[in-house]
Amino acid sequence: MKIGVVSDIHEDVNSLTRVLRILENENCDQVISLGDIVGYDDGYYGASRIQDANECIRLVKENCSLSLIGNHDLFAIKKIPEYNARFDYPAHWYSLPLEERRRIGQGKLWDYSVAEDQIKLSDVSREYLSGLPEFIIAEFSGIRFLLSHHIYPDMNGSLRNMPIWPSDIWQHMKWMKRHNCQASITGHTHVEGTLTGNWFHLHTTMETSFFIGTRRNWMTCLPVTQGGVSSGYMILIPETGQVYIQHI
Repeated sequence: MKIGVVSDIHEDVNSLTRVLRILENENCDQVISLGDIVGYDDGYYGASRIQDANECIRLVKENCSLSLIGNHDLFAIKKIPEYNARFDYPAHWYSLPLEERRRIGQGKLWDYSVAEDQIKLSDVSREYLSGLPEFIIAEFSGIRFLLSHHIYPDMNGSLRNMPIWPSDIWQHMKWMKRHNCQASITGHTHVEGTLTGNWFHLHTTMETSFFIGTRRNWMTCLPVTQGGVSSGYMILIPETGQVYIQHI
């Protein structure tokens, strides 16, 4: 079995089309999307790329067997996250002015580009995003995977917390253990390379091929979108535990 993994598309329709074409040529049995299909910030991603939220959603819907929701997707449909890392969202959160949301958030939450408030989603796109879960447990060739956009208890990545030390992923590792998962793949971080870790180790690797193992129970996927850091995708071979990181 060969599984393609994509994440953090951020409306970059050209990059997504290219990656899906590559994965088709690689004869992947299925493709998984880890969230943030929509949402963008010209200051980070650049203004030169072609943005098309509805087309990216259509492509994911038609090509991905499993798909998750990310923090930008939640913002686009004005949905309060289920896994909120114990941040108390007011029920009328999305109707509040930006400055009021910032005051309540106290720097804990991501600020979204003003342009994201102008995203025009079709009813079909909105319905699709609304139905996406914040995490999935999937078993491939006897290995149980925890798949999510970010790490527990902030599965969707709405908070401005990024793992730096092994202790930063302990709650995620406990969540994996609770669900009897041997491995976990997430997106969201937009780091140069791939973050991998377990209870005692957390580091960034620039390797393009490695194996799931005791030092690499959790790993991140490159962003599909062009901008900020190198973009790419992941290919997983569950039978051998081998992971390929491909840059585009």
